[in-house]
Amino acid sequence: MCFSPQIDDYKKTTPTLDLKEFYAGDLKAHGVARNWRGKVVRKFQADVSGTSTDGHLTLHEFFTYDDGRTFKRQWDIKEEATDQSEGNNLTGTGADIFGQLIGKSRGCAAQLCYTLKIPSKKSKRGFSTLTVDHWQYKIDETHVLHFLKLKKFGFTLINSTVMFTKV
Repeated sequence: MCFSPQIDDYKKTTPTLDLKEFYAGDLKAHGVARNWRGKVVRKFQADVSGTSTDGHLTLHEFFTYDDGRTFKRQWDIKEEATDQSEGNNLTGTGADIFGQLIGKSRGCAAQLCYTLKIPSKKSKRGFSTLTVDHWQYKIDETHVLHFLKLKKFGFTLINSTVMFTKV
């Protein structure tokens, strides 16, 4: 489902991204979504609050888009240390996730792979799905930069870039 680069390429990079630590508390996110031609088709910001308990991270996100629409999302992510103590394996769920999120974190990076449910009146199920290859890179103690590729039938439809900032 997910492609290069490989998460293990980041094992020895710093600063180390600990999802439970970074996302605990209040954050702001600002981002853009670009279509397959590279044109910005949506700008957004989000208020994010996270709680971390016993290896579980819960994120509450409230998005406001440039057209005035809003969207709420909740993520529940579990981290499990790897045998090599070089990072963590990740699993998770969300209301708009079809199935389960899987991922890994190594050094300054995390990679999440999941299938996103998008509401669709054309689908008999009431939603369509997009495969997401979601990378995060810790820049410093207050910033994590996200790059997402949303694909359908192997073709990238949307590239999204989002900066999360601790407040």
